[in-house]
Amino acid sequence: WAAAEFAVLSRLWRAGAAVPYPVQLDGTELAMEFIGDHGDGHGVAAPRLAELRPDHREANNLYGQLREALLILAEAGYAHGDLSAYNILVHRGRLVLIDLPQAIDLVGNPQGFEYLLRDCRNICTWFNARGIGADETALAAELLGTLPRAQ
Repeated sequence: WAAAEFAVLSRLWRAGAAVPYPVQLDGTELAMEFIGDHGDGHGVAAPRLAELRPDHREANNLYGQLREALLILAEAGYAHGDLSAYNILVHRGRLVLIDLPQAIDLVGNPQGFEYLLRDCRNICTWFNARGIGADETALAAELLGTLPRAQ
């Protein structure tokens, strides 16, 4: 799993996705960028989106960042596969997707579209509870629209 996650993180990082920088892989140990603050020599991890209570403006901004991140993933051929407010960190207003070992190949996995739809439903439900008009069907259609068409 570590090699698979390192490969996916590397590909997504190069594509410009909001994911931690993959530092190195040593056997089954994956080192990646720390997302948080390093004050007083002790690292304080960035909070998960689920821990935050953003106002409407902040929630709208975060949803826009998430939409862009998901577009990059879809353009690279992936769905997160387990997206929720618990798999997103927010550091100084910047959204970062985490927990990507289960990233799903949208075309190669026969259930890829179902995972993408579930990701959209989960995250739109969270944002809608905070007053953002996040349409899971429209988001999924936009993401699927990035996939290359068969000739």
